[in-house]
This record gives sequence, structure tokens and C-alpha cells, in this order.
Amino acid sequence: MATRATVVSLGIGLSVSLVCGAALEGQQFSARSGSTVTLGARVQVQYEASSEADVPASFFLRRAWVTIDGTLNDLVSGRVQLNANGSSVLEAYLQLTTSPAFRVQIGQFKRAMSYYWLAANSDLPLIERDGRVTGVDHCPGVGGVCSFGQFTGVLGLDNYEPGILMTGRFAGRMGYRFTLTNGEGLGKKDVNTRKSASGRLSMYFAENSRLSAYVALDETLDSHGETMGVPALGAEWEIGTWRQGPHLLVNGLRGRNWKLNDDATFSAFQVMGLWYRPLDPGSGLAAIEPMIRVSWASTETDDNGNIAGTVITPGVMVYAAGRNGISANLDLYRSDGRGDWSLKIQAFTFF
Repeated sequence: MATRATVVSLGIGLSVSLVCGAALEGQQFSARSGSTVTLGARVQVQYEASSEADVPASFFLRRAWVTIDGTLNDLVSGRVQLNANGSSVLEAYLQLTTSPAFRVQIGQFKRAMSYYWLAANSDLPLIERDGRVTGVDHCPGVGGVCSFGQFTGVLGLDNYEPGILMTGRFAGRMGYRFTLTNGEGLGKKDVNTRKSASGRLSMYFAENSRLSAYVALDETLDSHGETMGVPALGAEWEIGTWRQGPHLLVNGLRGRNWKLNDDATFSAFQVMGLWYRPLDPGSGLAAIEPMIRVSWASTETDDNGNIAGTVITPGVMVYAAGRNGISANLDLYRSDGRGDWSLKIQAFTFF
């Protein structure tokens, strides 16, 4: 009964999203000082079931975001993105663009060393980037499952934070992204005199081929209450792009698991492959996109041992129109002889 109700609700939610998307997509409004404002939103409704006996299957609103983009001229623009479901501000910044080689944002934005976390959730057929299995708290320090996304997310390497961001692309083949933030998380003020820094340098070998190296130096408090720097170093390789045929994204990262103790380290590796395939217009659907994600991560424990885990996620996204559709993922977690799984179905609404 619960499964049937879930499917019906997902169908209703998707139908409403398609109507709203067709009505509002690309709408712009005139504002003060001759500027233009573009209003958009995304809603994602999710069903989730876990292998954990004490965790009931649930149907919930995963995201309800409203995005307001404003443009004054070629130099000045800005964005405000609100989490209507959580009553919080995700992004709020002023952007100055002097050229393709230099763009600066001042405000709150996604810090994101890896492009894996920068990609919009409306682009990803992957439902949860951390590969979570509800009810599993297995990975020491960061909790949850041991995965690439779990470490980068919980350790704050790819979260929203206030600060300053500089990015650009120059000489045709080189790109960069640098952030200086408080290091305390979403909307929080700094508590010491240091700042957290992260940077990424990219080399573009072809139109849709990129190799990036990224580094972070976080500031946090150690076990004695003193400020310490926490390093992380990684690399990323991408072939292809979103909603255009095959797409491969590979990540590797090593850093300090400061959530566990002052000296613990972690390593993480992930590969994600997607294939966007347009469908015959007569089918009533826009495209289908099968995907696979394999993520491995390991961290030290207090007794100098290691805990490692692997998340394998097969999935598929069916696009009804534009970015609107339904995705299904099965997250399979394996570690030290234990196995856990989580089934996720999500209706994507983007307009």
C-alpha cells in the first residue's frame, strides 16, 4: 500500500511540475535601475527505503528551492537562493565579471573544491552524493557510510559558506577557482583569526575533457582548543558534459579526518559514469540516462586500524521535459563483511 501511494504521489508531483515548468521557464522581470530579474525554482520529492530494520520507508520533500538571479549590466550581477523547505539562505552574493578570465563573488556560495559538488542537483541523476544509507552510522568521525561524498560533505570541503570567491578561464585551456571563507559552515561567523582557503586549477585538453587538481587548508580547533590547519589534496578528471551522451567523472582525495582526532587521515576515490540518450519525440519522453557510481573511502580509527567501505550505485533517470523527470537509485554499501542498501526514488521538478 505504501509503495503504491508513493508511486501515485510521485506521478502527481511530476505532472504538476511539468505544467509549472512550461508556464514559468525563462520568465524575466524588470527591476529597479534598469536591471532584470529571473525567477526560478526546483522541487524534489523523494521516497526512500533502507535495509535497516528499525528505519521505516519514508516519503518526503527533499528540496524546495527558490532562485532569484539579477543582472544590472555585463559587469554586475547577483543571486539569492532560498531553501524554502528549511527556511535558510543557501546562496546570496554580488558578482563582478570583468572578463572570462576573472569573476569575483562576495557573499555566500558553495565553496566546492570538486566539480562533483558544484554540479547542480537538477543535472545529476544521482540522488544522494554521499551515498547515504539511513540508519547506518559506520564511518568514524564523519558517520554514515564511508564514501567520497560523505567525507567532503561532513568535513566542510564542499559546503555553502560566506566569504569571497574568484574564478575564471584564460589562455583557452586553463581555469581556476579560489575561495576564502570562514570555515564554520552555512551562514556562520568565524570564531578565530584564520580563514579556510581552497583552490582548484584545471587544464582543458578538449572542449569536454578536463583534468583538475585541488587543495584545501581548513582552519578548525584541535583537541586542546587551539586553531590548527587541516590540509586536503585531490584530483579530478572529467570527460563529457551533462545531458550530452556519455559522461565520466573521476575523483580522488586525501586529507585529515579532524572530526575523528587531530592526526587521523582519510583517503577517498570515486568514479561516476552516465549516458544521456535522447528518445523519439513520439514517445512522450525527452531522454533516458542510466548511470553507475562506485565510491571507496577509508579512514583511521583510534587504535591505528582502518575502516574502509565501498558504495556502488546503479541508477536511471527518465526525463519528461527539460530537467523534469523521475530518477531511481540503489545505493549498495559493503564494509568489513557487512552489507547495507538504500532504495531512493525522486521526482525532479525544475522551472
